[in-house]
Amino acid sequence: MTLLMRNQENVEKGREQGILGMISALRDLDIPDSMILQKLQEKFLLTKEEAQEYLRC
Repeated sequence: MTLLMRNQENVEKGREQGILGMISALRDLDIPDSMILQKLQEKFLLTKEEAQEYLRC
């Protein structure tokens, strides 16, 4: 594995942790999933399907 590939893998893991952390925090604030879905799409440039998949985690 090259250094570039390892760096890309770390970036992807960090992004996923950020998304899951955001979902957790917004749910703690009783934000409805429909609003969380919208914010995930805006902030992380996800498709609706990708955002829905994260909400299922």
